[in-house]
Amino acid sequence: MQVKQTVATKFNNVYAGYNQLEFTDQNGDEIQIQMTHDDYLSLSETINTKADRIRKERAEEAAELAKENQENE
Repeated sequence: MQVKQTVATKFNNVYAGYNQLEFTDQNGDEIQIQMTHDDYLSLSETINTKADRIRKERAEEAAELAKENQENE
């Protein structure tokens, strides 16, 4: 039988070492994840995709606000 453990925490800090990713939460608790170079590349692609989506949504919201402000003037 395999045991699954889920940890929920609030992000505070991250350190990317040579072969380990270390997260620290607001309470100072640490999570260490062993990483290969390929793992880092995969993580990078995932984070870049997420960041691009967030930037696009924010740009759309800003454009919408700018349009509303122009209409109200």
